[in-house]
Amino acid sequence: MEKIVNRLLIVSLVMAAVLGGAAFLFRNAEHDPIQEDEMTLPLCEYIDIDLLRLDVDIIPYDEEKIRISYKNDVPLDIEVGDNRISITESDEFVISIFAGSTAEYGLYMYLPREIYREISVTTGTGNVNVGRVDSERLSIITGSGDISCRDTVSLTYLTTTTGFISLDFETVAAETTLLSRAGDAEIILPPNSSVAMDFETDTGECVTDLISGNIYGSFMYSFNGGDKLIHATVEKGTLTVRRRE
Repeated sequence: MEKIVNRLLIVSLVMAAVLGGAAFLFRNAEHDPIQEDEMTLPLCEYIDIDLLRLDVDIIPYDEEKIRISYKNDVPLDIEVGDNRISITESDEFVISIFAGSTAEYGLYMYLPREIYREISVTTGTGNVNVGRVDSERLSIITGSGDISCRDTVSLTYLTTTTGFISLDFETVAAETTLLSRAGDAEIILPPNSSVAMDFETDTGECVTDLISGNIYGSFMYSFNGGDKLIHATVEKGTLTVRRRE
């Protein structure tokens, strides 16, 4: 009897291996976890993006409509209405035994060169990269993802727990706020800009060659007259402040 049971187990294992191999060879693309799409959307003044781990790139371009492309392991829900675009991850999770590579996963949003009321991005582990977009308010929150804002002209609010923040100004907007709880950050100022910076920290420091010496602990900086106020809080990391070369 024991021999019969062992033979049945062996046959079962062989059949499982054969069926698994056949499923892999003849699988349909719809069984793979990769979800991707590309679309154009009407111009809206409010943009909300709320994702878990997907990288987000916001790129200015010379067209009249907003263009979006993405690749992810779950589809994205994209809603348009009331002058607002909202993007979230779908609750319709795709279950598959075939794992896909996440190397090229990401959300790419191409924005016409217009003035927006508010752009808001929230992500857990994804990185957020923003080019020169003109918004009355630009708000970005990440858990462990890095934040990079280039040629910034918007009133900006940047928050991360452990990620790295890089804020590169084209024009400094007064009352811009930067908060990093455990990561490092850098602020790049335009040449000849007049900035005051309210720096707060618990155990971190601010490093800059615009004045002599490093400052440990909270301090109010003044660069070239201190015209526009920036709020910067780096609780444990290092904040580096420099001028664009």
